[in-house]
Amino acid sequence: MPKIQRPEEFTLSNGIPVIIQNYDAPVAASYWWIRTGSGDERPPEAGFAHFLEHMLFKDAAAKETGRASTGQMATAVESLGGDINAYTSFDQTVYHVTCAAHHWEKVLDAFGTMAKPQKFLKSDFEREREVILEELAKNEDSPGRVLFQKLFSATFAKHPYGKPVIGFVKTLKAAKVTDLEAFYKRQYVSGNMGLVLVGPYTEARKATLIKLLEKHYGQKVLPKKTAPLVARASEPELRKTLTSVKKGFDVKTPTLSMSFRAPGLRHPDIAALDLAASVLSMGELSRLYQKLFYGSSVATEVGGGLYVPNDPGMLYFQVEMDSVAKINAAATELLGELDRIRNEGPTDDEISRVLVNAESERLYATQSADGIAGRLGFLKFTMGDLNYDQQYLEDLRDVDSKTMKEVLNRYLDYRRMSLCLLLPKAEDGFDMKSIEEQSRKILKPAAEAAPAKKAKATSKKSGAYTSGQVRPEFFTLPSGVRVIYRERPQSQVMSIHSVAMGGLRLELNQPVKSAESDWGSSNLMANTWTKGTASKDARAIAALVEGSAAGMDGFSGRHTVGVQTTGLARDFNKLANLFNEVLIEPTFPDSEVDHSRRVVEESIKSVDDHSGQLCSKLFLETLFENHPYSKFSTGSFESIRQINSAKLKAFHSQWIRPERLILTVVGNVKRRELDSWLAQFDSHLKSKTAKLPALKPLPSLREELALKAPRWVEKNLGREQVHILVGGLGIRLTDEERYGVRLMQTLLGGQSGRLFIELREKKSLAYTVAPVSFEGMEKGYIGTYIACSPQKKDDALAGIRQVLELLANKGPKESEMKRAQEYFLGRRAMDLQGDSSIAASYGLESIYDLPFQDDAEIIKKIESVRPKDIQEICRKFLVEPHLVTSVVG
Repeated sequence: MPKIQRPEEFTLSNGIPVIIQNYDAPVAASYWWIRTGSGDERPPEAGFAHFLEHMLFKDAAAKETGRASTGQMATAVESLGGDINAYTSFDQTVYHVTCAAHHWEKVLDAFGTMAKPQKFLKSDFEREREVILEELAKNEDSPGRVLFQKLFSATFAKHPYGKPVIGFVKTLKAAKVTDLEAFYKRQYVSGNMGLVLVGPYTEARKATLIKLLEKHYGQKVLPKKTAPLVARASEPELRKTLTSVKKGFDVKTPTLSMSFRAPGLRHPDIAALDLAASVLSMGELSRLYQKLFYGSSVATEVGGGLYVPNDPGMLYFQVEMDSVAKINAAATELLGELDRIRNEGPTDDEISRVLVNAESERLYATQSADGIAGRLGFLKFTMGDLNYDQQYLEDLRDVDSKTMKEVLNRYLDYRRMSLCLLLPKAEDGFDMKSIEEQSRKILKPAAEAAPAKKAKATSKKSGAYTSGQVRPEFFTLPSGVRVIYRERPQSQVMSIHSVAMGGLRLELNQPVKSAESDWGSSNLMANTWTKGTASKDARAIAALVEGSAAGMDGFSGRHTVGVQTTGLARDFNKLANLFNEVLIEPTFPDSEVDHSRRVVEESIKSVDDHSGQLCSKLFLETLFENHPYSKFSTGSFESIRQINSAKLKAFHSQWIRPERLILTVVGNVKRRELDSWLAQFDSHLKSKTAKLPALKPLPSLREELALKAPRWVEKNLGREQVHILVGGLGIRLTDEERYGVRLMQTLLGGQSGRLFIELREKKSLAYTVAPVSFEGMEKGYIGTYIACSPQKKDDALAGIRQVLELLANKGPKESEMKRAQEYFLGRRAMDLQGDSSIAASYGLESIYDLPFQDDAEIIKKIESVRPKDIQEICRKFLVEPHLVTSVVG
C-alpha cells in the first residue's frame, strides 16, 4: 500500500472546494459531493434527491436533441475501465468514479459532463420513475429494509430522517418534470458542492487535473451561488413515553430493534456514546453478544451502533431470535444490559479494546483510493475540518468509566426510546405491552446527571494497464506447505491467508459418515474454527483479535476451506502466532458448535424470507440433478443436527495437511520476520499431522449432463416483485473460455452493458438486472437475473431473450469490445488494492493450480478475445442450449 501524504486544498473560480490527495498507486478516485439529500426535501418532494441521482446519469443533451438517453456518459467511463456509481443519503448525494490511474484525465473529463446544468427529457423522466418504483417495490420485499425504515420512522417522527430516502409511491407518481427541475436548480448550486481527487500525480499532472475540474465545475458552468437554507423540523429529545411499532411480515423468525435519540456529531457526548455502542455491540466480546448469544442463547444474532448523520441521530440495538417465544426474554436481557452499563460503566479492558479499533479504523481506510476519498469527503464536507480525526481520537481517549456512566444516564432513558418488532404474519397478535412496561421500569430517567460540557471549538478550514501487481515469491516448506509471499513496504497492514481443498464438494464426496449426514460440515467448521484451541477458548481468541483491531475468520465454499487474518503490520508476530494455533489445532468445542448451529438454522429458515435467495436455490436444485453444486453450503435442518465436534475434527484432519495447504502472506512483513514464524509454523504442523493416516486421493466428479429440455420452476408468494433467474451450465475454472465468458458478462453487465441499457434504461422493466455466473472445478452455471413487478414478468423474459439472441447473431461491436476489455482490466486493478484481497487471490489461484499471470499476461489474454468469440460463447451457453427458468415472487 502506498505512502499517504497530506492532502492539498484548492478552490475553483466559483468557490467550490477541492481536495486532492497524492496516492502513489495504479488506481485513482474522483468524488463529486453534493450537500443535498432527502433531508432537504419539502413534503411533496419526497424522493427527489434520489430521483436526481438517477437522472444525472442520463445524457445531458437529451432534452436539447429530443433523443432518449442511451447512457453515453457511463459508456464513456466504462470504456476507459472506470467504475462509476452514486449514492443518496439524508444529507448528501455523492457521485464517484474509480479507474486505472493512467486513464484518470480521460475518465475525469467524461465524469465531469454530469455537472453541466440540464433539463430532463420527459420520456427519460417517465422511464426512470418506473425504475425507481421497481426499486421501491424491491425494498418493500426486504425484511431488513422494512424493519429499519420502521425504526427510523418511529425514532424521527418529525425530522425528515424519519421518511425513506427513496420517497413514497404517492409523491413519485405525482411528480412532474418541472417539479424535479425546480428542486435541481435550487439544490445543485456551487455553494452545495465539493470535489475530492485521490491518485498518483506530479505537479504537471495536478495542474491538468485542476484545469479539468475548472472546465466542468468552474464559474463558466456553475456560477457562484450560495447554498439555500432549508429548514428542517427538529425532533424533541424527550417524549412523554416511548414509541412502539409492530409489523407482521413474510418472515419465519422475529427481530427486535430499539433506538435512543442521540445528539449531533459535534456534541461532547458523542465520543462516550460511540465507545458505549462498541462496548455493547461490537464483536464477539461485546456485552450483548456474550449475554444474549453465548449466555442465555435467546438470540441468533445481535448488533447495534451509533448512527449520527449531519443532524442528531440515534443509538440503536437489534436482536434476532429463532422463535417468537423468545421475544420477551430477549427484550428483558437487552434492557438489563443497558441498565447495567449505565449504572456500573465499562471496564478499563472494554474501553481499551474498542479504542484500539477506533484508532485503527483510519489506517484500514487507506487500503484503497475509494476509502481515502470517502473519508476526506466526510471530513471536509460533513465535519468541515480535515484534522477532525485527530481531535476526535483525543476525545475518545478522554472517555473513562465515570464519563460514560454520566452520558448513558442521559440517553438510556425510555423517553428517548423507540421499539420496533418485525415478526411472522401468523404471530401478528403478539402483545408488546410487557416489553413496553419493562422498558419504562428498567430505563427510568436517572437522577439529574452532570451537565454536558461545552463542545470544543474547531476551526473549519475550508501507460501500461497495471493493477500494480508484481510477481510474489513462491517457495515450499520442508513439510510440503506451499508459501506465497509479497512484501508491501509502504503498507501499514498485513494479511495471512491459508487455503486447502475441502468445502461442500468434498464433504459430500469424501464424507466422514455419509453425504446426507455430513452436508453443511464445512460451513459449520468455518463458523467455529476460531472458537477454541488447545490453550485458548473463544473469549481469549476474540480478546487477542479484537484487542488488536484485527479480523480472524474461518471460511468455506464449494471447493475450499481455510483461515484468514488481517491486521496492522505492527501486530504481525502476535496475530501470526495466534493464526498458527487456530489453523492447526482448533478444538471445535461442542458448545460453540451448538451456538453456530443456531445461527445456521436461522440462515436456512430465512432463505424463504428473501425472494432472491430462494430464486437462486430453486435454480441450482433444478439445474444440477447429480452434482453438489445443486446445494447451498449451509446444509439442511436434518444434516446439521448430526454434525458435532468429533465430525469437524475428522474433516479438519482430513483436509489440513501440509501437502495440500497453501499459505499466503502479503503486507508490510519482512522476509526475516516471516522466515522465523514459518519455521515455527512448519514444525507445529508436522508434529500435529505426522501420525495421521495416509491421505485419500482427491475425487474426480462427473460433470452434470446437459439438459434435454427446458426446465421451469416457480413459487408464487404474493410479493411486490418477482425474481427471475434464467440460465444453464457454464464453464470450469481452468477452461480457456473463461476469459471470453468474463468479457461477455462484462458486455452484458454494468451501466453501459446491453442488459442495463435495453431492459432498464430503455424499457424500465426493472431496477436490478445483471448477468450471473459461477466457474467450478466441474461445469458451473451462467445466466441472467432480473427483479421486476409481476405484471412485467413476461416482458422481462422476452427482453432477456432478445438481448442474448442479438448478441449471439450479430456479435458485439469493436467499440463494445474495447469498453469491456478496459472495464474488466480496470475492475481487476480496483479489486486488488488491499493486502487481504491480494492474498486471497494468490491463494485461490494456486489451490486450483492456475499459473501465476502478471499484468502483461492478463492483458494479452483479455485482448486476444475477439467479437466472434463472444458471439460463439453467447450462442453456446445462453441461446442454443436448453435453460432453466426460476421464478419467485
